[in-house]
Amino acid sequence: MNSLVKLKEVISERKEFQLERLILFSDAVFAIAITLLVIEMKVPALKEMTAHDLKDALIEKIPEFFGFVISFAVIGQFWINHHRLFGYVTGYTTNLMWMNLHMLFWIVLVPFTSGLNSRYGGLDEVWMIYCFNLFMIAMSGYFMARYVNNPKRNLSAIANMPEVKKLSYIRSMCIALIFLLGALLCLFNTYLTSRAARIIFLLIPISLSLSNRLVGRTGAGDTSQRETDQSES
Repeated sequence: MNSLVKLKEVISERKEFQLERLILFSDAVFAIAITLLVIEMKVPALKEMTAHDLKDALIEKIPEFFGFVISFAVIGQFWINHHRLFGYVTGYTTNLMWMNLHMLFWIVLVPFTSGLNSRYGGLDEVWMIYCFNLFMIAMSGYFMARYVNNPKRNLSAIANMPEVKKLSYIRSMCIALIFLLGALLCLFNTYLTSRAARIIFLLIPISLSLSNRLVGRTGAGDTSQRETDQSES
C-alpha cells in the first residue's frame, strides 16, 4: 500500500516537472523570437562620419523600427496570453504538446515576416503574409485554449468556469479576426483598403476592452439570475 502511494507521488511530481519543462521551453522560444526581431535591425552604414548622414540614415530606419515595435508588442501579447493559459493548466497530453509546438512554429516565423514587412511593407502581398502569420498564431492559441479548457480532459483549473473561458475565447477570436481582416483588405488593391489594412491593428485594444465589458455584464446577469432562481426555489 505504501509503495503504491509513493508511486503515485512520484508520478505526480514527474508530471509537474514535465509540465514545467513544456512551459520553460515555450518561454525560451518566445524570448528567442523577440531577440531575433532586434537582430534583424542592422546598424546603418554611413557614407561619411557626419551628423547629417547619421540623421538621414536613422530616418531611413524609422519604418523598420516601427515594424519592430509592432512585432515586439504582438509577440509580447501572445506570450502574455500563453502565460495566462498555462497558469491554469494542471496537466498535459501529447496532443497538447503538439498544439503548443504548432503555435511556436508560427511564433518563430514572426522575425522573418516582420523583416519582410520592414523592407517591403509597401506591398500589399507582404502585409498579407505578415497578417496571415499573426492570424495563425491567434487561431492556434484559440484552439489550444479550447482543448485545454474542455472539462472532459481535466487539464485546466478553469474548466468548469464558463465566464472565464468565454472571455478567453472571445478575446482570442477578436484578435484573430482583426489579423484576418487586415489580410483580406489587401485583396481589394485600392489605396483606402491598403491603408485600412495597416491601421486596423488599432482595433485590438478596443476589441479587448469591449469584450471585457461584454463578458462582465453577461457574467453579472447570469449570476443574478442564478441567485434569483435559488431564492425562488
